[in-house]
Amino acid sequence: MKQNILKEADFFKEMEETVLPYLAERRTALWIEREPGRKLYCERYLADEARGVAVLSHGFTETGEKYQENVYYFLQNHYTVYIPDHCGHGHSYRMTDDLCLVHVDRYERYVEDLLAVARLAKEEQKGLDLYLYGHSMGGGIAAALLAKEPALFRRAVLSSPMIRPLTGGIPWTLTRGILAVLRLLGRSESYVPGQHPFDGKETFESSPSSCRERYEIYQEKRNHTPIYQMSGASCSWLHEAVRLNCFLRKTAWKQIETPFLLFQAQEDTFVCAGEQTRFVEKVKSAKKTTAKLIYVPGSRHEIFNSSTAVLQKYWETIFQFFAQ
Repeated sequence: MKQNILKEADFFKEMEETVLPYLAERRTALWIEREPGRKLYCERYLADEARGVAVLSHGFTETGEKYQENVYYFLQNHYTVYIPDHCGHGHSYRMTDDLCLVHVDRYERYVEDLLAVARLAKEEQKGLDLYLYGHSMGGGIAAALLAKEPALFRRAVLSSPMIRPLTGGIPWTLTRGILAVLRLLGRSESYVPGQHPFDGKETFESSPSSCRERYEIYQEKRNHTPIYQMSGASCSWLHEAVRLNCFLRKTAWKQIETPFLLFQAQEDTFVCAGEQTRFVEKVKSAKKTTAKLIYVPGSRHEIFNSSTAVLQKYWETIFQFFAQ
């Protein structure tokens, strides 16, 4: 099924005149209080003649606001969308006063919050199948959720998922040792060494996006909106990423029953490609479901922020898979 993907030449005009008004007509803000006093922000977008419901899980330092173009494509293909801001991101509850710091006490919190969103979607959109889409950190969370609730989703897409994050050339085993020491020193809520508050100095060239227009539209909002300025991880966050990796590597692959696609970017400096490949092979070896790795040439970590030519095949593959 051919997709009508926004072209770079007209990107800003199309977003302003077509996409944003279309989304505004279908958007409702929801607040989900899974724990007393901790409100998770979620946006619901109702599709015309919905054929299914897509739950979207964003990446590290992102928000649902970054996914407006993605939401538009889901709606155009008749999937109602639920997209929360994860804990410590955007409008949702936080566990630290520093708006730039992404901090979490345990990775299971992300999984439980996303499960609450999925259950709400299932309750509100009766009779419709659920589909899951997760990017980067959100892809790792999504993979863990597939293991926790094997029968909840009909199909899933993991886009550059964080099965394991890259750590700037520091060996993974050494990273784990450093984190153990820092936590013993009471620095769980401190920035990971080398990371820092938002300073607005990121450039397109150093970004995980390979399309300047798609990069700039959200970066402009980020520059002027403090709650979008998440920038660095706490030591606890990275420790929980280690724990998530252990779960995915040792246990989750045995439990997943949902068919899924894993998209792997050609130039990814944020997550480990080898761990993605091994994860897919392990899931396939369990013989409980189908899993396929799709390598995407011409893309950086944020495959959904690639050129129109790349996105044409990317989204066509996703929606053909969902329609099976």
